[in-house]
Amino acid sequence: MAQDGIESGKLTLQVVTPSRLVLDSHVSIVTLPGKEGDFGVLAGHMPLITLLQPGVVDYEEGGVQRKLSVSGGVVEVTQDKVLLLARTCEKPDEIDEERANRAKKYSEDSLSGMSHDDESFARMEVKLKRALSRLKAKN
Repeated sequence: MAQDGIESGKLTLQVVTPSRLVLDSHVSIVTLPGKEGDFGVLAGHMPLITLLQPGVVDYEEGGVQRKLSVSGGVVEVTQDKVLLLARTCEKPDEIDEERANRAKKYSEDSLSGMSHDDESFARMEVKLKRALSRLKAKN
């Protein structure tokens, strides 16, 4: 079974949140927002498990580029499958652009008045990353 996916150049991408199955599809490539930076996965990739940061998941399905916004999570990669467990995930048509812009502005304004030593600084940075990923996925 795994060999079939590798030979066809496709892999299964499954994206799951605590509340729903967001995506279960065959894709050519997927790019994920890893904690150490973005990384791409093709069929036949070396197995790995890693953490994700808030960002955009890019993938190609049927020759069409698509995007999802994730708030972080964990990904398991095997030779023929990518299983992404995300805290939250939104498709572009589910994103409220006005709300994301408000969250971006609020986060930027809050961060500009905070010290890096402030215990809320890291949480606000995550909120900003999430707002930016939602806007990037939407556009």
